[in-house]
Amino acid sequence: MLKRFSVVCLSVAALLVTPTLWAADEGDELILRGPYLQSVTESSIHIVWRTRGQIDPVVRYGTKVRSMKELSSEENVQLRISNDVEGMSKPQLHIETPAEREKREKKRQKDPTGDKNVFQYEVKLTGLAPDTKYYYRLYDGDTAITKKNKALHFVTMPPFGADASARIWVVGDSGTGGRDQKQVYEAMLDYVDDTKKPLDMYLHVGDMAYSDGANYEFDKGFFNVYGDTLRNVTVWPSMGNHEGKTSRGTTATGPYYDAYVLPTKGEAGGVPSGTEAYYSFDYGRIHFVCLDSHDLDRKSTGPMATWLREDLNQADADWLIAFWHHPPYTKGSHDSDKEGQLIEMRQEIMPIMEEGGVDIVLTGHSHIYERSMLVDGAYATPTIAEGVILDDGDGNPAGDGAYRKSAGLNPHEGTVQIVAGHGGAGVRRKGTMPIMREIIVEHGSVILDVEGDTLIGHMVNKKGAVRDVFSIEKKGKVVVKRVENPWQPEPMKNEK
Repeated sequence: MLKRFSVVCLSVAALLVTPTLWAADEGDELILRGPYLQSVTESSIHIVWRTRGQIDPVVRYGTKVRSMKELSSEENVQLRISNDVEGMSKPQLHIETPAEREKREKKRQKDPTGDKNVFQYEVKLTGLAPDTKYYYRLYDGDTAITKKNKALHFVTMPPFGADASARIWVVGDSGTGGRDQKQVYEAMLDYVDDTKKPLDMYLHVGDMAYSDGANYEFDKGFFNVYGDTLRNVTVWPSMGNHEGKTSRGTTATGPYYDAYVLPTKGEAGGVPSGTEAYYSFDYGRIHFVCLDSHDLDRKSTGPMATWLREDLNQADADWLIAFWHHPPYTKGSHDSDKEGQLIEMRQEIMPIMEEGGVDIVLTGHSHIYERSMLVDGAYATPTIAEGVILDDGDGNPAGDGAYRKSAGLNPHEGTVQIVAGHGGAGVRRKGTMPIMREIIVEHGSVILDVEGDTLIGHMVNKKGAVRDVFSIEKKGKVVVKRVENPWQPEPMKNEK
């Protein structure tokens, strides 16, 4: 097996994992995390998993579950290892006894620096057909370590520029591993099942591993909760401040960067960023941009903003969706008029985004659901609604009607801001953000459906109720008008 060590010591803390309950054959005690999907394109995908002890990683795949004849290439295997493995000539596989596992779990609670003898395999499959469903199975050499079943599958992206519908799940601030988070997840699964339309991708807007972003917290608050979805739907992440306690965007190291394989060379569309801290990708006629709002330079003259301008200038799409952690507008558990990171994302980054024709900005950090009217140019501190609202209706097709924009990407025709920090952590509200049309202090998540010239969003709470519906239609040429006296949300009691 060809071993390509990306970095031997990959994180602030060593790789640390806990056993999952995901289905396997002889590999129940062997597979510690995964499998899960990363960085899918129209012709390639990465399948990632972790084991205790070294194996000979092989992925068999094909378009029929009973006939997976294709084999992964040894040249496309990347290996990450826990710190203790460095220098070991022949790491030995060891299957834990129940007593050993209990002892390790007790030690883990006191020491977040990592388990031993952990191997992460990132297997890239290439030469795939676009917009095609494949089934896959993991092997240690010739020995299967996952079951042959339809649950292990993926769908490649449609060709760049093709007309393709998309269903996108958006979650933020979820990583507690607690009951609320699991109910939010189950409510999404029920909604998807009831509407009979599967997810095409999963966007996480940060804080997926409370409270320090350590490896065992990633397992507890992310991989163990969402495992059934992650094995067949690619997650595109953005780093939150809690991941930022043990990971660094400046060096792209730490448990967050250990976990994910993100495009740096424009391989999924967009301009190469050269870093996993921020990146872009295309899905049909939708262009996505992910930024690091936590620990990188947020100035309009900085490297991230410079890349962003170039990426948006070259974007050839009908829709532009951006996501990161710190919201430019919120009065939930955080206040965007008082906190530096949030103010900078509003004043320095939003003008670039709106010049590029952004349609939706998805964020978290503030533990609440907030959804704006159609807004443009709201850069002042404190935030005001006067002069920046292009449509103050509710955006609901069954209510005031969808927000309307011209076809394609056009500067300053309005953006819908969504704070989706209600995925599992305790929800709360400090005040009233004047540009918001909906303010809901409940746990939940957001499902976006893009179909041609129409985008529709639903906020589904943890009990499965649809609590907000909005839509954007992009047709013809729209004349931009600003609302003189826009609708305003009701303030909280005793709010100044």
